[in-house]
Amino acid sequence: MRRITISLDDALVEIVEADVAAGRAPSVSAWVASAVRAKSQARAELIADLEQLERSDPTPPEVIASVARSLGLPHSLVAKAVRNRRPRSRRAS
Repeated sequence: MRRITISLDDALVEIVEADVAAGRAPSVSAWVASAVRAKSQARAELIADLEQLERSDPTPPEVIASVARSLGLPHSLVAKAVRNRRPRSRRAS
């Protein structure tokens, strides 16, 4: 495990500390780690869902741009992920 330092708005700190005080998380570090894990998992699930949709119905460029903005990812990364998951046509032998 690696130790890092982060800065949070006061309102977020209050939320985290209240959850710890109520026993919903064992520590601030555990709460933050859980939140990071949840966000990472949600992104992975969304990308997997988009990849599945891409196989059946190609994604328009404006949707790729919207997804990239929503995920906070570079457009090129989302577009590349979509392109890499498109079904490839098979060549006749």
